[in-house]
Amino acid sequence: MKLDKLYSLRTDFTIIGLTGRTGSGCSRIADILSDEFSGQLSKGLRTTEEFDDSIFKRKYEICRNFLSHANNWQPYTIIKYTKVIIFYILYECGGDIIKTKQLFLDNFKDEKEEDNQKLVDRIIAHIVSIDKTYNQTIASIKKLTSFENIKSDVELKALANLFFGEDFTKLCDDLFDLLDKFGPSKKKHFLHWVSCNIRSTGDPLGVAKTDIKNIFSIAHLINRLIKAKSVINRENGGTPTKIVIDSLRNSLEIMFFKERYSAFYMVATKDVIGNTKKRLDIRLKRKITDPIKRAKLIDIFLLLDEIEYRTKDFSNGKFSSPDVENCIQKSDFHIFNLKKDQLGEFIKEKFEDKINGFFTREEQLMKLVALIQQPGLITPSSAERAMQIANTSKLNSGCISRKVGAVVTDSDYFIKAVGWNDVAKGHTPCNLRTIKDFLDDANLTGNPHYSKFEKGEATETSTYKYKNENPGNFKDALIDFFKDSFAENGDDLNGKNCSFCFKTVHNFYEGEANQVHTRSLHAEENAMLQITKLGGLGAKGGFLFTTASPCELCSKKAYQLGISKIFYIDPYPGISVDQILKGGSVLTQPKLIPFSGAIGNAYHELYETIMPYKDEVSMTLELKPKKKLSKEMTNLLSKVNDSEINKFLKETNLDDEELIKLVKSSIESYKEKHQ
Repeated sequence: MKLDKLYSLRTDFTIIGLTGRTGSGCSRIADILSDEFSGQLSKGLRTTEEFDDSIFKRKYEICRNFLSHANNWQPYTIIKYTKVIIFYILYECGGDIIKTKQLFLDNFKDEKEEDNQKLVDRIIAHIVSIDKTYNQTIASIKKLTSFENIKSDVELKALANLFFGEDFTKLCDDLFDLLDKFGPSKKKHFLHWVSCNIRSTGDPLGVAKTDIKNIFSIAHLINRLIKAKSVINRENGGTPTKIVIDSLRNSLEIMFFKERYSAFYMVATKDVIGNTKKRLDIRLKRKITDPIKRAKLIDIFLLLDEIEYRTKDFSNGKFSSPDVENCIQKSDFHIFNLKKDQLGEFIKEKFEDKINGFFTREEQLMKLVALIQQPGLITPSSAERAMQIANTSKLNSGCISRKVGAVVTDSDYFIKAVGWNDVAKGHTPCNLRTIKDFLDDANLTGNPHYSKFEKGEATETSTYKYKNENPGNFKDALIDFFKDSFAENGDDLNGKNCSFCFKTVHNFYEGEANQVHTRSLHAEENAMLQITKLGGLGAKGGFLFTTASPCELCSKKAYQLGISKIFYIDPYPGISVDQILKGGSVLTQPKLIPFSGAIGNAYHELYETIMPYKDEVSMTLELKPKKKLSKEMTNLLSKVNDSEINKFLKETNLDDEELIKLVKSSIESYKEKHQ
């Protein structure tokens, strides 16, 4: 029995979204996925002879053998985000030199650059030439209906033929070469600002009114392109649709695809060697020979990367900006951007020469694609198991800023403690408290959910150092912070609880950014305290897993406890690494290891089999094991002299119970016939 149809939803249609910081390798991973298995991917795979652990060697062989077989590996089609932006620009501005010139005047410049008139005039002269060369392609793009309304197969095929066609690809190459010639950093800023304009207003120029309904404008176009490619593939003999999006940098767009496609996997790539500057220098050396100009350009790239990575725009309601930090946090699968020739250095630094693991980016991709195609093909790694528990535990957090989970294990990955960021036992979590209680004094009287300090009941130990507008106490500060906005917009919460963050309000009026004022213990702190609270055997030599990474305070505790490895999803802002974790003796320093593997819902989707694997093998092979008779039945048969009856009983597929019923029935029939 062939069970291919059971897996068709996975094998026939898959979308992989990529995200990561500048230099983290998104484009390189997209290229690997778009190639044949025997191409770029195979070049980054080690041979099984290089592993010394027989269990891991078997996992590696199973994944490699599976993807090497027949059509289990299908190359992915790349949808480059930058090309989608150009497609959007051509749809709105193509062929219109006035609009195009204004677009470049507004956006083709570095941060704070004002006068780019002469530069834009030179660019426009070249763009006019490009317009003439590709005028038919541009005209066809402009004839398309609004992207969201492209639904019929005829319209989708036209869209696919345009976007994936040779002419549009050449147009993009020519345009990007032109923009690189006039300023690679300006090109990067141009694409950044234009994409923000589209997500904000639905227009590359950004002249329309900002409206949150436009936030998915680019995502809608990508969605149409995915459907268009599916139509083309369906008409080409049912070719599987495999898409990789290079790359997504807005977390709301990730949510868009997750809600629409069960076959969507978000993959975060990470720079684990820490040589982003060096990699950018190598990449730019072919175009910019002057090392001083190249170094200046790299600094501009890294500055924009930092803005896109840890933006504060989301907290201010500006959702159109890139927010790479959140994108990494929302990813389903995490990959080291590690080339084969970097492997020795990485393993020696992080794993004390233990070579067993899917370490190169190609090996990690092999594991991911194999599990997408055949869930449960291999079991999770020990690190994946521990991080998944940390990830699940964070859902217990009552913090309204950021939920974090942590797990402490011994050196064999056996779990000793689990923690999440939350208030001390007996205190009320922040998500269960409300500003409404402070707007009515009667609600505060005897209310156990708030401290004396919060109620404005000053004691001899309380000190107020508020600088901002000098409110009398915290109660006054909180009311001042919320009152007008709550009165005006409170109904917009639609019945949701109006929780508040104590630290945010307190720091605002003190004019500081003090982490000490948080009500919650950190997840790592909670996990480590659990060991001491319950009389554990300590954590020396053990590992810490955290869905963020430890701050200075938690780093000191981990160091003091003798934690030897810290696995993390995304680095915590601050000086904890350089000041704490890389301080002291090299022999006692914990090793920081970026997490690699599946997490969250993807952990279940990739490792949970569709049916018991034993049953799948049995049905596929159409196993028909010979009947085994019990000792009792064998003895019974030895007493039967009739050869025909004996032959029937031996060859029948009936089990013992059914045979006994048959014999009893025959006896009853015999009795009735001969009475």
